[in-house]
Formats: sequence, structure tokens, C-alpha cells
Amino acid sequence: MNRSTLPNSMHRRLVEQLVFFDEQRIPFLDLHFAGKHNERQKANQWLDQYVSTVETLLKETKDQETSLLPKVVIGSQVALQYVDDGLEESLTICFPEHTDPDLGRISFLSPIGRQLLMNPVNEPVRLEMPMGTQEVIVRSIRFVDW
Repeated sequence: MNRSTLPNSMHRRLVEQLVFFDEQRIPFLDLHFAGKHNERQKANQWLDQYVSTVETLLKETKDQETSLLPKVVIGSQVALQYVDDGLEESLTICFPEHTDPDLGRISFLSPIGRQLLMNPVNEPVRLEMPMGTQEVIVRSIRFVDW
């Protein structure tokens, strides 16, 4: 894959996400938040923020010749560094149907996925996890074409 193909693929995928959330938002929310009125309302607002973030990223990366991104979006491979012990981990944020924990693919709807989405590179993020709060730094964000 040459350098110019990946940014085109990245932009195409980001536009596909915008179209999906425009056309399929209600069925998506019905599927994932049925009977959870408060969570559904928060998810809808959160999706508005996400759509706005993707629209901005599309403008900012229009002429970009790399797959690196300034913020975490669906389709991002995120390199994390845990502040407490310096350990590093790589996760790919994806749609629920592409989740595969063995390959490091987590849903953007998962607790960690939601907390990482829309965060910028080189900024600390406090992740609320079952075993407590962990502070991580997003070291790099790279778009991967699944």
C-alpha cells in the first residue's frame, strides 16, 4: 500500500462513519440502548460530539499524507502508556461487530473505548476500570483500515 492510498482510505472510512451515524443513529441507539432512556440520551449527545470531532478531523487532515491522527476515532490503533508502571499497550477502537479482544480490538461502546474516543495524542487520560482508576497517556494514534 503506498502512502497516498491510506489517507484516502482513512477519509473514506471517516465519511462512512458520518453517513452511518446520520442514517442509522436511531436503529443503532435502539439496538444498544433499548430500555435505557438516560444512557440512550447521553449516548445520543456523545454521538453528536463524535460526529463533530470527525467532521473537524476530516477538514484538518484533508491534505495529510500519513495515517497518524491527532484524536482517537473509531478505526484508530491507539498506543497507550500506563503512567504508574510505564507499561505500553496497543488497542484498536472499532464498531461492536468487529470486536476481538485477542487481537486488541475493543468496541467504541466498551467502557475503555468510550473513555478513549476523542482524546488527543500525548494527553493523559484517567480510565475508570473495574480494578480502579488508571492514568494512561495516548502516545500515538494511527488509523488502520479494518
